[in-house]
Amino acid sequence: MIYSITNYEEFNKLYFHDNELDSILLDYKSKEAKVTLLKITKGHQEVIHLIFNEVTDLHIPLVEPWGSGFYVSSVEVENENNKLRTRVLLNSGDEISLISETIKCSC
Repeated sequence: MIYSITNYEEFNKLYFHDNELDSILLDYKSKEAKVTLLKITKGHQEVIHLIFNEVTDLHIPLVEPWGSGFYVSSVEVENENNKLRTRVLLNSGDEISLISETIKCSC
């Protein structure tokens, strides 16, 4: 499903808590960022791709103020000047932030 400024509230209903952050890839020329999460339940692993299009800002701190970790605590999207501001809080205390036009989720 593709989420934009008109339906981003639906994205906020998705549950990503305790998913493992696997990778973040940026295609600078196409302004696309791909976040890969791993959802592991009862020995089964599901790969979830979040693809952000028309990215204008990407911030990825690796400070780990709460200690080492790569599990998702929360994912929130809000309207920021008619673009999507996505914040991914990790159990390490790092907050990844992206501004994009749309988000495509493989979930």
